[in-house]
Amino acid sequence: MKKYLSSIILIILCVTCAAIFYVNATNFEETEAASSTSPASSDNSSDVKDEPARVSIDMSGTFLSEYLSPVNLRIEWSLYKLEKEQNLYISAEVYLDTPEQITNAGAGYISVNGDKREFTTNTMIGTSNLLTAYSTYVRAYGNDSIVFDAYLDVQSTTSAGDALKGVRAGGTVVAREGYGDMPSSTVVDLDLISKFPELPSGDEITALCMVLNYLKYDVSKEDLNDLYLTKGPAHYTDTFVANAGNPKDTYNSYGCMPPVIVNAANKYISVNGGDHYAADFSGQSVEALYYEVSCGRPVIVWACENFDTTPSIFRTLIIDGKSVYLKLNVNTLVLMGYDFNKNTVTLANPSGVIFNMDKDLFEQRFAQVGSYAVVIK
Repeated sequence: MKKYLSSIILIILCVTCAAIFYVNATNFEETEAASSTSPASSDNSSDVKDEPARVSIDMSGTFLSEYLSPVNLRIEWSLYKLEKEQNLYISAEVYLDTPEQITNAGAGYISVNGDKREFTTNTMIGTSNLLTAYSTYVRAYGNDSIVFDAYLDVQSTTSAGDALKGVRAGGTVVAREGYGDMPSSTVVDLDLISKFPELPSGDEITALCMVLNYLKYDVSKEDLNDLYLTKGPAHYTDTFVANAGNPKDTYNSYGCMPPVIVNAANKYISVNGGDHYAADFSGQSVEALYYEVSCGRPVIVWACENFDTTPSIFRTLIIDGKSVYLKLNVNTLVLMGYDFNKNTVTLANPSGVIFNMDKDLFEQRFAQVGSYAVVIK
């Protein structure tokens, strides 16, 4: 019996081990099958679920009625669009800046692409008075033009006794995809042209001459000044309508603003059969300016002669009931390059020099003068 008992025990142990092995193997296979089909452990399902949407348009900027004026209407705008969405989110806030004075303000409005929202205000003093806010979604198609326009009925008297009635700000933004794809640095091959000695006050028209010659138009600064630049008497001319004085004069000429240069450029191009056109880029975000340069289009900008000093008003003229502010330390240059890695920009000064400077300081002075710019496409 003992002989058979040991054999029986051995058989029972073998059967028990086999059963345990079978159960463990079955559980392992079920676990592996479950893990291979679980969404949490899938190769890419969790990554796709958590991946943030890519922004294709993200722009912002400022439109000013007239920077450094006693009363300034200001639009702070922004555009936002996700890569795979068709809708463009637009927002705008309208402010009134009234330093060192009390302003009686009435009704106003903000309009974006013709969608007009009216508002009313109260008497106010100080800076950054928020008048109204606007936001909407619109269908976007890649290169949409968004037109901002704001108006406020105001009555204000400055310490100098100048009266101001009504103020407007606005401009056009091109909602362009691809700003994030710009190269980190670029400089266009622009030939420097000095305003001296023929046009000692001709920063604006000389800057235009540089850009036109870069575009292969063979024109002199003198011909542009004599034949295409609209001019008016120095002390009786709105600089947004004509050049105040003749750039040939050293002391009795106060320059002009973008609409005058746009008009001169388009008249010249039309007469000479060109395919280009000039556009007022005032109020655009600096990203829009850098994008133009990255596409080989230098930008005419209004900034400073001495960037270490802020611009200031030295004289106020009343022309047709409107206050026109003549400013110190304002100069027109050509933005011809940038380097995001070094945080610099390259500028051509009609005074006779091409130079690099700190990008942040340039952007600050550009905004302080009024974010004025012209592009020829």
